[in-house]
Amino acid sequence: MTVIDAETTPRPKAPTRGNVAEQWGGSSLLTQTIALTGRSIRPYLQPGVLIVTFIEPLVMLLMFGGVLKVLGESEAPQNGLSYIAGLAPAIMMITSVAAGAQAGNGLINDLRNDVITRFHTMPISRFSVLLARSLADAARALYQLIAVAVLAALIFDFDPPGGILGTAGSIFLSLFVGWSMSWIFIALAAVLRNGDVLRMITTLCTFPLLFASNAFVDPKSMPVWLRVVAEANPISYANDAMRGMVAGQTSLTELLTTVGVSCVLVAVCAPIANRSFRVL
Repeated sequence: MTVIDAETTPRPKAPTRGNVAEQWGGSSLLTQTIALTGRSIRPYLQPGVLIVTFIEPLVMLLMFGGVLKVLGESEAPQNGLSYIAGLAPAIMMITSVAAGAQAGNGLINDLRNDVITRFHTMPISRFSVLLARSLADAARALYQLIAVAVLAALIFDFDPPGGILGTAGSIFLSLFVGWSMSWIFIALAAVLRNGDVLRMITTLCTFPLLFASNAFVDPKSMPVWLRVVAEANPISYANDAMRGMVAGQTSLTELLTTVGVSCVLVAVCAPIANRSFRVL
């Protein structure tokens, strides 16, 4: 080889950091989501957090089951259920939605701790971070929902006609509704990036949805304007579907309506959250 040939021979370029990132796209979305979900769940496994998480549904059961029991028993039972059998699904729904609302606060905390900044420097899917956040709070909600069913059986003799299958179906339906609603708050967190504003909006959204429904009182006993709101409230359809499962009389229409609205919610909010999260 002559000197001229040696000078004109192209030398291989050293791999830059950007080229490495392009060549290695990281693991699959599933693997990333599982790993990040485990990271998000880890703080919930601390003994103090587990105890507080268990006490929350206990307080709601004692409060609503004791204070509102007289009011509920003075009315005609829904679906032929006792008041506690109709109340337990409503408390499951409240618990699941409240856990879903925490997903937005969890994302805000990660933003404050600069965890998200480190994620943006890694070759991982941005959507896996959001999906893991929603699944972690869903896992926390599942723990609470099981606690609601067990405590209702131990304290208030909760023994629904639908048996274990009906109770399990009610748990997973409320879990799916809460998980779908978590995407609202994840999207808000990605857009607003302000924990104080997000908490105010969370209260403003969840309070009317949960209490302006058929969760505690039959809409027939409500004022006309509130009855219209309660009958149009999607949470009321979810409560009816869950109570149908508990009663062993599942309504396919109510079930499909609940699942359909939840899927639409995810289909609308998840892309908004993902798009907003990419420009953080």
